[in-house]
Amino acid sequence: MLKRPGEYEPPLGKIWTRAESRMWTITMFSGTCVLYAARASLPICAAAVAKEFAWNKTDSGTVLSCFFWGYALTQVFAGRIADKYGAEKILPYSSLAWTMITFFTPHLFDFAYWTNYPLVVLLAIRVLTGVCQAFHIPSLASIVSKHLAAADKGRVFGIVLAGSHWGTVLAGAIGSILIEWIGWRSLFQFVGILSLIWCWVFRWVLDKNKGMTGGGGRSSPQPDEEVLLDKKHDTIESHLSANAPCPSVPWGTLFRHPAFWAAAVAQYTGGNSYSILFNWLPSYFHETFPTAKGVVYNVVPSLAIVVTSLVAPVMASRFLAEGKTVTYTRKLMEGASLIGIAFCLMLVPMTSSFWLSLMIFTMAMAARGLHHGGVSVNPHDFAPNHAGSVFGVFNACGAITGFVGVYIAGHILEATNNNWSYVFVVTAAQCVVGAMVYTLLGTGQKII
Repeated sequence: MLKRPGEYEPPLGKIWTRAESRMWTITMFSGTCVLYAARASLPICAAAVAKEFAWNKTDSGTVLSCFFWGYALTQVFAGRIADKYGAEKILPYSSLAWTMITFFTPHLFDFAYWTNYPLVVLLAIRVLTGVCQAFHIPSLASIVSKHLAAADKGRVFGIVLAGSHWGTVLAGAIGSILIEWIGWRSLFQFVGILSLIWCWVFRWVLDKNKGMTGGGGRSSPQPDEEVLLDKKHDTIESHLSANAPCPSVPWGTLFRHPAFWAAAVAQYTGGNSYSILFNWLPSYFHETFPTAKGVVYNVVPSLAIVVTSLVAPVMASRFLAEGKTVTYTRKLMEGASLIGIAFCLMLVPMTSSFWLSLMIFTMAMAARGLHHGGVSVNPHDFAPNHAGSVFGVFNACGAITGFVGVYIAGHILEATNNNWSYVFVVTAAQCVVGAMVYTLLGTGQKII
């Protein structure tokens, strides 16, 4: 097969050594951390921004959700671009773009209200932010799939995705203090500077990796190198994907398989619950318990999901090592996640205490973290040679909830005079449906 001009050619036989794997895992983890710190900034200061610009609940829901319009739609082709042309080439530019938008978000918001069409400009800013951030996760999935043995992909990618929750904790902890002491604009500028530092670190890692590989990868691991390769679980196919030209994705085979749609349903329902908690929880506590400290409710629930999201990939690896099938492991982890969230959200309407509510939401977020040993890494199971492309489409199913679920939640609150119970009960019911569908039809086996 001839390579077309400009098409990405994966490095030949480039399987990371343990040292390289550690370096890349830390780099990708920290990148996901700052990405989500940037994404969490507006939800965390939404109440302060809404007060300054006189937004109602529908306005807040619209501005919060429109980020996902660009994010979800771009995800559909972002993974394919990363697989075809090289995620290492895409990420520096997309990361720098959303970094600059994040830093200048307060100025862009002020500019929007200087124009005659503030809402249109606000929506454009948020949609563009979503477009730029959409390349990040599919690109990381593509990198992991090309440079790790089959037995290591799920564990490493699960850890990398856990950086999303560290980012939320970072933004919640420092952001709450900045908002109280300096104002909401300082949060965007702080996160923007952190993100710019990461962009520089990422370029340094890319240059260092080129130095170690001679710019073109290794034809084979050196005998004295310790390579991440589990011969019991690894397959020849997982290595062929590293040195073969990027093939076309057999979408027809994938879309006709019920297990793919079961995973998509679980991704959607779980993503819906997380999007609503991620975007609306700060406003819920701010309105329901106005005397509570933001640094508490913006941090404690996210700390719980940080712990479980790091533990979940290790738990899944332990189940596999004990002889459990991949399908059993994925269903167990995802089922526990979705049912756990549903149970917690059903308890919320029965509580009136701040500390009890905080504990329930903390348990819900902890349950969500188990997702990182379940459906979160499923694309590496059923599409090992097309992980970036498939993850982009797959993750779009979860991202859709950002503009559907979050937007609808805003309308529900507006129509029911801020009755949060309706939002949480509807969300819980969807989680139950997702758990049932995935338990019946999900798989951890290869589809394409």
